[in-house]
Amino acid sequence: MMKHVLLFLGPTIMIFLGLQVMSSVPITFLLFYGWLFAIPFVDMIVLKRNTWRDTFRQMGLVINRPNMYHGILTGFLFFLTMILAGYFFHSFLFDKEDLQNLLVQWDFSGNLVVWLILVLLVINPFLEEIYWRGYLFKKLEGKQTKRTMILLTSLFYSLYHFLSIIPLFSWPYNIAMILPVFLAGMIWGYMRNKSTSLMGSIVSHILADSGIMAVYLLFLK
Repeated sequence: MMKHVLLFLGPTIMIFLGLQVMSSVPITFLLFYGWLFAIPFVDMIVLKRNTWRDTFRQMGLVINRPNMYHGILTGFLFFLTMILAGYFFHSFLFDKEDLQNLLVQWDFSGNLVVWLILVLLVINPFLEEIYWRGYLFKKLEGKQTKRTMILLTSLFYSLYHFLSIIPLFSWPYNIAMILPVFLAGMIWGYMRNKSTSLMGSIVSHILADSGIMAVYLLFLK
């Protein structure tokens, strides 16, 4: 039980240390993505001595065509929703000057920005989906119902987003903005459960993160 609690809270702890304690996006990325990669790798490959092929299959890293179509469809819907919301409401959701100052304080500035954006678009969707909807789904399998698995992973996936969303958005929208994160987690968990494939969720997540970066580059930079 305690091990599961640590697995659920570990990513949030890494975000807290990187953003709130060290105030650095690059350090946050190292801590956060290091956790998301190392924990499944050590558990599935080193401790359980699984092959990479078996590990990928168990985590859902297999191609399923309907699942991919669903991923593309939901991803484009996420992307379009974010662009429209950014276009019409960015002046309400953000204080541009405060946001830019905060990002500089977090080291999200200068020549680093391009690399950090690439990390968010390429590495983030894979590692987050592998950890929450791949690895933790496998850990909870047989211990919890499917609905409980989807709910728990979505709740704790949303938890660490509070630490970044609250400072970025204006009050009271920063509290409300956690709801779309939770709903996205539920949708990706449902897609993973229905097809046993993670790839559609990864594609959808890539497009969702692309929408976030597009809003930043178009309306906030």
